[in-house]
Order: sequence, then structure tokens, then C-alpha cells
Amino acid sequence: GRTLFEDAFRNMYGLPEGVAALPPMPNDGDYWSTLHSWVMPTPSFLKFIMFTRMFVDSLHSLNGNNTEPASCLLGASQPEKRHCYCRILEILVNIWAYHSGRKMVYLNPVTGESKEQHLREERNEMWVKFFDFTLLKSMDEDLAEEADDGMHPGTDQWLWPLTGQVFWPGIADREREEKYIKKLDKKLKSKVKLLERQKSGYKQKPLGQ
Repeated sequence: GRTLFEDAFRNMYGLPEGVAALPPMPNDGDYWSTLHSWVMPTPSFLKFIMFTRMFVDSLHSLNGNNTEPASCLLGASQPEKRHCYCRILEILVNIWAYHSGRKMVYLNPVTGESKEQHLREERNEMWVKFFDFTLLKSMDEDLAEEADDGMHPGTDQWLWPLTGQVFWPGIADREREEKYIKKLDKKLKSKVKLLERQKSGYKQKPLGQ
């Protein structure tokens, strides 16, 4: 599991072989999220999903040379293979929240008491640069540009475009341009129609006459 995580992490960020790629997680006695028992504000959730999509895609791409493309690299048993990425996502939310500097709070399900975990001021080994939103957004846009340009033709194995929105600024620019061209085309057609009417001697009578 750890080796796979490191391979996927290196692959995602284009890190050379041999570079440490396992973000350190402290054993400080505080709680971590398990079984997807977590909540977070929507903006944070969207950032987490952006990171997750890329990581899972990177992990999935390691399967490319596998003789069984549909097999699950992380699955040791049939149930695990059926729910291939559940376990890795369960771990990933903790790694992302910790290293992106999110406040982590444990809510006691019995008493309802809440207590902050892994205090931010005490996090000594945070890999902030890898979880920086600006970096992740630029990586996300690069993938979107690749998808938009059809740079992976004929491959059913590229998971990333299938897991959410594909967007980069070029798409918006193209849509604006297409809208502008349609508008010009409409104006031109209206002008041509008007000229044709004038040639045929048609004049609209003033309203009220």
C-alpha cells in the first residue's frame, strides 16, 4: 500500500525515482478520520476533490501495463477489489487535510463535544507545497487542456476526465469566441435580409397608419 501510494504521488507530481513521496503523518495520539466519517465546508471539499481526482487518476494510470487493466492494484480481497479506491480515499482525506493546513476537529458522537486535533501550530513536517491550491489548480487546468485537445485519443484507461468537470481558461475563451461569431453571423444575416427587402421595394409602414 505504501509503495503504491508513493508511486502514485511521484507520478502525479512528476517526481524523480528515489525522492521521498510519502507525506509524514504524526502519531501524536489525536484522532484521524475513518470510514469516511468527516464533513468539511463546500469550498474545502471542492479543493479536496480536485486533489483526489488527480491522485486517483495517477494511481489508476499505474495499472496501464497490467495484464488485467480492470484489476485493482490496492485490492487484496474480492470486497476490496469491488470497492477499489474506498480505502485510499479514506486515508487521503486525512493526508490532504493535515498537509494543506486545514483545521481538524473531532466530534464525539456520544457526548457531542468537539476538540481540535493535530493543532496547526504543532505540525512540524507539513508538505504544504504539494497541497498548495494554486499548484493543484494549475495541474488541474493542464489536465483539462490535454483532455480538451484530445491528447489521449483512443484510450479508455484515462480516468481523470470521467471523474468530474473538465475546464481550463481556453474553453471559456473558445466559448466566448464562438458566441461572438454567432452574434456577428446573426447581425450579418439581419443586414442581408434588410438589404434584400429594400431591393425588392418593400418598406414597412409606420405603426399606427
